[in-house]
Amino acid sequence: MKPPGTTSLTRRYSARQGLDQRPRFSRRRRLAKPGRERRLRIVNYIGSKRSRLSFLERHILEFSSPETSWSFFDVFAGTGAVGRHFKRLGFRVISNDIQRYSYCLNRAYIGISQAPAFGNLARTLSTSLDPAPDEAADVVLGYLNQLSGVGGFVYRHYCLGGTLGGPFPRQYFTDENGKLCDAIRLQIEQWRQDDLISDDEYFYLLASLIEAVDKVANTASVYGAFLKRVKPSARKSLKLEKLEIIPSQKTHQVYQQDGNPLARSVACDILYLDPPYNQRQYATNYHVLETIARYDSPALRGVTGLRDYAHQKSDFCYKSKALKSLEDLIQNAKARYVFLSYNSEGLMSEQDVISLMKRYGKAELRQEAHRRFRADLNRENRRYRADQVIEYLFCLEKLA
Repeated sequence: MKPPGTTSLTRRYSARQGLDQRPRFSRRRRLAKPGRERRLRIVNYIGSKRSRLSFLERHILEFSSPETSWSFFDVFAGTGAVGRHFKRLGFRVISNDIQRYSYCLNRAYIGISQAPAFGNLARTLSTSLDPAPDEAADVVLGYLNQLSGVGGFVYRHYCLGGTLGGPFPRQYFTDENGKLCDAIRLQIEQWRQDDLISDDEYFYLLASLIEAVDKVANTASVYGAFLKRVKPSARKSLKLEKLEIIPSQKTHQVYQQDGNPLARSVACDILYLDPPYNQRQYATNYHVLETIARYDSPALRGVTGLRDYAHQKSDFCYKSKALKSLEDLIQNAKARYVFLSYNSEGLMSEQDVISLMKRYGKAELRQEAHRRFRADLNRENRRYRADQVIEYLFCLEKLA
């Protein structure tokens, strides 16, 4: 049964035929088991597929099954909602994103398959001689949460106390949360330099910090601007929490590279594409998280404190380049199937994408209508095109 307020339509296109209303090449159909989908703890993210996981699972599993040990390559992973879901289903997941904060999140959730024990570090911090494995993370996170704040990069550049009196006062975090973020970030880095934590443990802690700071950020949802007044959720104290690690016996891979050239070299069964739909560059909307992840003291500019992001710009954010970039991916991908998530308001039209896919194999389109979320009412300089947005899933079986 579809959720209230949604509709589902199916179309089929192929390289040799026109429109055919009968769905085909659905060799293995497996619907989601009741209760399988969970509420993921995920950073607020533009275009997140958290609410579309059932839709994606239902249709992608028409063409594959996790029992085959197939690989699922999420080349524009973002916060990793889709990759986590398909890891939980049993696929071998390959995850990639050019953003560092995204890499940290996916390195933890995709790259780690059992809770880290924190070895010598937990024994050093704990009053007991040998804390149990399931308690080690609590010991380490508890220690970090109780650190005294320091006036580091985050406080000096993203908090009112550190920027007041300068050319660009900023208020992304309260002073207390900014200082604690600095203290935690510096401690994590020091532990790594002292070889007290492994790579898995390092990225586990960074992922917990990234999620924690996003919860107390004084923004509407993205970091393109901060609020003039501190909102209630931003007044809460920064607190690191344990991550929900997904158990798996498979070997998963995580990359931080430009997706197009990477797709040429990484073989997979399923290539899943969720590129930007419009002109908004993700690097500008999440630049604060990028700086916290890297902690590289970059030069900042302007009211919002943007870091340089020229090397992270996506061609999918340009109408003149998006379709060409998609063709480069499809043509050179070492994949059996290519799935593209998109919607009816993207820079590429439905027909343009289908026409492109037809040149490389058999293509189908799944789509589902959803009520539009409106942050405000129509006004002179902002008018919504429609009351609904259509979520697309383009499905391509590449010709051998």
